[in-house]
Amino acid sequence: NMESDGCYFLITLPLKQGQALPETASDVKEQAGKAVAVVEETVTNVEETQGEAASSSRRKTILIVEDDDEIRQYLAGEFSQQYAVEECTNGKEGLEHALKHVPDLVITDLMMPVMDGYTLCQKLKRNVNTNHVPVIMLTAKTSDEDRLEGLGAGADAYIVKPFNVEILSRAAANLIQSRQVLRNKFTGKEAQTEKVEQVKLKTPDERLLERIMSTINSNISNPDLSVEFISQEVGISRAHLHRKLKELTNQSPRDFIRNIRLKQAANLLASGNQNVTEVMYAVGMQNAASFSTMFKNFYGVSPKEYTREHSKKEEE
Repeated sequence: NMESDGCYFLITLPLKQGQALPETASDVKEQAGKAVAVVEETVTNVEETQGEAASSSRRKTILIVEDDDEIRQYLAGEFSQQYAVEECTNGKEGLEHALKHVPDLVITDLMMPVMDGYTLCQKLKRNVNTNHVPVIMLTAKTSDEDRLEGLGAGADAYIVKPFNVEILSRAAANLIQSRQVLRNKFTGKEAQTEKVEQVKLKTPDERLLERIMSTINSNISNPDLSVEFISQEVGISRAHLHRKLKELTNQSPRDFIRNIRLKQAANLLASGNQNVTEVMYAVGMQNAASFSTMFKNFYGVSPKEYTREHSKKEEE
């Protein structure tokens, strides 16, 4: 009625084709209740799906290396809600754990018994298996010289005690995130590069590296495989070989050869078809003590322990 005061609201409810109109107030109430139930069920399903997706993704791992029980336990408590936290009480334990499990971040004290934070950091950064892992160094030393020494050892962040845990937490999150971004860029995931068909043309450096790798793989069991041997086989000078490998792999030729020997040894040990001595000779190494020491420095466990661990995984 246009002459009466007030205004009218027309509410249109969409119906599915073939659905009858409700005839009574009770019918309206019943259908409204069903609609609410459907919405609640949908929201619940979405939340459950999101929860399952979140739980299925791997939690980032933080290794805390600290000899002071109170500080270590405090840090573990602070980080355990967001990360999987692992604890060690000195640098030696921390190094062995990091080589074996490769965490996403290491937080280490500087002054510790057995092995200090400087040495731990240096060893992690010099190992190709762990040199990508960011390291935060905690210390009471405040001088610029001390900071420079810590950063010179390869530490990604140097935080002075007593520290603000929120600042430490933010530094940890930033370092983990930055490594993830770099990894995505390196693998092409950030730009979804794997979905783009690419024309591959080998560069001169790639062809050179292929020749070097072919020489090493073909002579892996030869104990005389050396920098000089490779340079002669590939047809470049020793100085050029050293420069190119440092440029392409960030390793010296000697380290590069040794690391490939150790990786091949790990593959053979994991297969379980040969014993440690046979594997040692198969990768061109002849001194058992030296082989065991180098293997443990590279993988964090001895060759025998490595074999046992992988045999257990196969049984499981």
